Amino acid sequence: MEPKHDPMPPGARIKLYRKRRGLTQEVCAQLKGVSVGAWRKWESGERSVNSLVDWIEIARILNVRDLYKLTGHPLGVMPDDPAEHESVPPLRAAMTAYAPDADQLSNLAELQSAVRLAWTTWQQSRQRYTYTSPVLPGLVHASRAAVARLDSNERRQAQRVAADLYLLVRAFAKRVGAQDLAIIAADRALTAAYEADDPAYRASAAWNMGQVLSNRGHTEDSVDICQQAIADQQRSAGDDPARLAALGGLHLLLSIQYARLRDERRTLDVLDRADALAARTGETEHHFIFFGPTNAAIHRAAATLELSRPGEAARIAERVDVGRSPSIERRHSHFTHLARAYASKRDDYAAIHMLHAHRESPEESSLNLLMRATVRELLTRETATNRDKLRSIAELVGVA
Repeated sequence: MEPKHDPMPPGARIKLYRKRRGLTQEVCAQLKGVSVGAWRKWESGERSVNSLVDWIEIARILNVRDLYKLTGHPLGVMPDDPAEHESVPPLRAAMTAYAPDADQLSNLAELQSAVRLAWTTWQQSRQRYTYTSPVLPGLVHASRAAVARLDSNERRQAQRVAADLYLLVRAFAKRVGAQDLAIIAADRALTAAYEADDPAYRASAAWNMGQVLSNRGHTEDSVDICQQAIADQQRSAGDDPARLAALGGLHLLLSIQYARLRDERRTLDVLDRADALAARTGETEHHFIFFGPTNAAIHRAAATLELSRPGEAARIAERVDVGRSPSIERRHSHFTHLARAYASKRDDYAAIHMLHAHRESPEESSLNLLMRATVRELLTRETATNRDKLRSIAELVGVA
């Protein structure tokens, strides 16, 4: 049966009910705990509301009791919040345990190798969730035990390993929707980096925390930590590759935040500085963060999309040789943003093609909220010509 939906877009409905309540966008954004830019994009339709929980909170703020009146969609075709991923309970238990499991303790060299293997699997395996999730709880226990047991220089090295591990835990937790664990992991990574007394680790941990703040809609706070970390790194002179790559990653994250704040001048300025750093480093990876010309180009396209220029974003993205990136997540994100750009232009055939282009990671597709939101939007405009392809993607991501 065809889904029924009201022709008035959900964004227009949010705006209508906000004005009926006499609230400004700034007030609503503050009540929701997101940036003003995020609320504006919900109203304009540039960004979809991605979860049922978000819709419920928006309805509470706007004093709308019937979700159908607010969304124009019956409950069955609204965004959903999937049940907690099966990997989360044991990981949460390891992260929040009063004391680490001493039986998981291994020597520091073995622990470092195990963390590196987990990172390689996460970045390059098509089944990265399946293979990464079982090992994370044990690694967390082992890392906590190593930090507690060792002292002096060995303890600082253990803190470096812990910072690397918590960076992975944050990335994993974000993807499976465990935002509480992502915040804990980011905080612990920053603490471990300072305990290690290593500027490059501080930079990667700051990037990590900036990502969490950005994902939660705290754009201004993400800007602050990026700026502070960049200033910290710029106090060191020289062409150390790890330092330059860390600077580059922080600039790329900062560019997205400025774009969300609608500050085009600063967005372009930061992107230009990132390009200059990328020209010096080439394609590189330090502390499990990829940086180089490819990632800089991917972020330029994403920032342009955030600035509400889908046509320009698509043109930039089409010139990126994303195959040069070894990160499945980065390639997947690039195609998802390109699909979002085409969908914003109502070029649905191109959007569907981009969504088909990254079937290399079905696990990633089923968990990606932007992809799910884009598919839902395309389903409301499906035609006899694109129906079969579009519905096969909808089944793949779980929104059929």
